[in-house]
Amino acid sequence: MALPTTRPRRTQAERRAATRAALLDATIESLVKYGYANLTTGAIVKQAGVSRGAHAHYFSSKPDLMVQALDHLAEKISTDVERSLTPTRSKSMVDYESLIDRLWDYHRGPLFAAAIELWVAARTEPELRSHLRRFDRELMAHLGLLAAKYVPALMAIPDFQSKFVTAMAAMRGVAMLSFSASAETVERTWAAVRFEIVGLGKPHLEDTATPD
Repeated sequence: MALPTTRPRRTQAERRAATRAALLDATIESLVKYGYANLTTGAIVKQAGVSRGAHAHYFSSKPDLMVQALDHLAEKISTDVERSLTPTRSKSMVDYESLIDRLWDYHRGPLFAAAIELWVAARTEPELRSHLRRFDRELMAHLGLLAAKYVPALMAIPDFQSKFVTAMAAMRGVAMLSFSASAETVERTWAAVRFEIVGLGKPHLEDTATPD
């Protein structure tokens, strides 16, 4: 008869990491569900299933918690974007369009909704605003590195970095329509914007495609 197996006990560091991750996940979920103005510590710890003391142990302030939660989800999304991209990079134009679509998916997900809540709140909260400036710089830099890694031919495009920032800003603008416009309007607008973004790379990337 086989003996029952027992799970190894988690170390203190593992338990702390799990608690912190639970709080960060709960913060994003609560932020999207309730909005920044209605967000409370009680709602977060209840969603996470931890005590208020645990919350205070890991985060020094509400703005600190908010932006660490965004960092946490941004890391997850960057990993998902990277995993979904074509690993062979054999056809630059195909991979470029795949990159655009993955970045658009990110703008339709919970990170963007959470970020919008915080950007609006940051208008009147200087501490939150300083955190968000850092977050936004780091996120844009990381996504730019992913673009260069998976579609290296993009580096040949003149002023690629500024064009990438413009493309991301356009995605943000279209994604914000989802808060007031119909899904059909959002998709129609995105189709037009996507066409323009694809056009930025087409003259440079079609020539680098590997033939079948």
